[in-house]
Amino acid sequence: MSAGIARAVLAPNPMKPGAIDLAGRMREHLERDGVDVCVLDIDGCAGRDACDSKEVVAGADVLVVLGGDGTILRWSKVAGPLGVPMMGVNFGQYGFITEVQPDQAMGAIERVLSGDYFVSERVMLKAEVERNNKPVAIHYALNEVVVSIGPLARMLELQTYIGDKFIVSYAADGIIVSSPTGSTAYSMSAGGPVTHPSVEVLIITPVCPHTLNERSLVIPDSETVRIVGECTETETSFMMTVDGQIGEHLSCSDVVRVGKADFKARMIQMEPQSFYNKLQSRLHWGERFFG
Repeated sequence: MSAGIARAVLAPNPMKPGAIDLAGRMREHLERDGVDVCVLDIDGCAGRDACDSKEVVAGADVLVVLGGDGTILRWSKVAGPLGVPMMGVNFGQYGFITEVQPDQAMGAIERVLSGDYFVSERVMLKAEVERNNKPVAIHYALNEVVVSIGPLARMLELQTYIGDKFIVSYAADGIIVSSPTGSTAYSMSAGGPVTHPSVEVLIITPVCPHTLNERSLVIPDSETVRIVGECTETETSFMMTVDGQIGEHLSCSDVVRVGKADFKARMIQMEPQSFYNKLQSRLHWGERFFG
């Protein structure tokens, strides 16, 4: 049995046939090394294992996620609170969170078995919805929490506080509160700064602001962001979206509080400088283009 890895859980995205095939080959490799292996799909266990995914992940030494960044975001909400490290194998497009490409996966899992890897601790966000001064919903995010317009494309007035201090009333399509990991996702598309995932900050970025002087604000992750929507006669509701996967309908009396969670996602890296490598390989930084 490999030192430190007694049980591994593999989570292939069932919509990616290549991910399922690779998970099968990885299972065989791990079992030859004496590792107890469970293969999951997004909705629970698949194949020979009849078990609850959260219970299985809780007993794992590593969770290997085979899919795109969206699959990692989904599983971070399971593995993060449990402290289980995740290794991402990229079957998506950009793969900013996933660490290795499919053709590198077998070599990467061998390095994990031998202890030749690094663990990156990633801030996760906690988003709480208050209604009539009572919490009615709590969600967790690895990338970002977005408060935005509802089904009609009207601009919102969003009062934004840091702690109890009023900062600004954004006139915009929405506000993104991003973790450093999420700085290369929606926040970057909206003009927010690219931030190394180890930096302990939160990033507040307006979406399509009405005035050009409204820019991103970077604050310590010890702070809590509070967002209150101002309703009008024509706009009586808005929306909170978590990691682009969970939606929460909000009324005008609701308050959204976003801060860091009391746990972190633990991401396995093969190289200590892999974030900078991804900037070059995914965003083509460092390249020179000539006409």
